[in-house]
Amino acid sequence: MPPDEQVSRYEINRNVRTILTRHDVDLTRIDYSFMGSTVYLYGDLVRPDGDYSVSEIESIIREITILPHVRDIQFDLNNWVVVPSGESWQITKPKKSAVKRAVTQPGALGDSTVVIDKAEKLTDVLDDLDSDSKKEEDDKRTNPK
Repeated sequence: MPPDEQVSRYEINRNVRTILTRHDVDLTRIDYSFMGSTVYLYGDLVRPDGDYSVSEIESIIREITILPHVRDIQFDLNNWVVVPSGESWQITKPKKSAVKRAVTQPGALGDSTVVIDKAEKLTDVLDDLDSDSKKEEDDKRTNPK
């Protein structure tokens, strides 16, 4: 490529930012980068007041793909699955993870993240666990199944 035709990464990233801004994308929730001839988007594709429709995402993709020197877009989004499908894109919402479903089901097993709203002393937590365990044992003895 002649020096006067060399692509500026900064320029492509600025153009991508302009497109995302024009579509009211929450830039605090998405990252983007241009390397080689590919634009990479990762994070959450959302606007401050909600989510996008498939047709709105297609419009964003079309605008990015017509930028000079952009040959491909790679997506690694948390809230959308976007994959090339021939000359178009297949855009879907991801299915809820099994772990999230397990957390909402009482007694379900599985790894999960627990958010602690307030700090407690470790001894208080252990005492509560011990008393809950004793209560369950007493319930099993008095109400056998």
